[in-house]
Amino acid sequence: MNIVMRKLIAKELYVNRWFIAGGSAAGVASALIATLGKTGFNVGSLTWLTTIIATGVMIALYGIMNERKENSLQFVLSLPLSIADYVHAKLLGLLACFGIMWLLSSAAALLLVFLKADIPDGIAPYTVLLCVFMLANFVVVLCGALHALSEAMTSAIIIVTNMGVSVFMFTVAPMPGINKHMWAAAPVWNSTFWTVFACEIAVMAIAFALPFIFAARRRDFL
Repeated sequence: MNIVMRKLIAKELYVNRWFIAGGSAAGVASALIATLGKTGFNVGSLTWLTTIIATGVMIALYGIMNERKENSLQFVLSLPLSIADYVHAKLLGLLACFGIMWLLSSAAALLLVFLKADIPDGIAPYTVLLCVFMLANFVVVLCGALHALSEAMTSAIIIVTNMGVSVFMFTVAPMPGINKHMWAAAPVWNSTFWTVFACEIAVMAIAFALPFIFAARRRDFL
């Protein structure tokens, strides 16, 4: 990785610093709200999900589409780096931006599960799967934004991935291997958990690799 790519990654962290700080604070605050009884748990859980989704969308839109709208991408691509280098730096930079917020929010959610007495530890596997899904969801949005050539296409990708969160929750939670142990006193890391986890990692790996195969080789990247 050359110095220009490192500078671009550092630039992403600097430019998106307020998204990172705001999203991290809101994610941790949502976990704290979830400790305030049943209503607080429902409100905090919804706010936690909304925070992660919204922060991911803003980072992807601001980090990719905004560069095209303001024509700053023309300047970036005039630097001594290839389109593949740019795509590499952009992926790593924006993933780092989201990753900081995601790690803090996910850690707050898991601490809530393990430290609050009236929340059964058995829900931890589902919480982990949901956290990893949110990361995979962001990588898919990022991949789509890099390939999309219009705002309409980007908006469609965001709508579909946001709907995917509800589909995931309503599909995974009722699975016997997950639902049966969700209210247990101790977490159960069974084959159902590992199968869903492996699928999430596979989706993330594919979405992360696609820009290197297609977007990085596109001649009309602007």
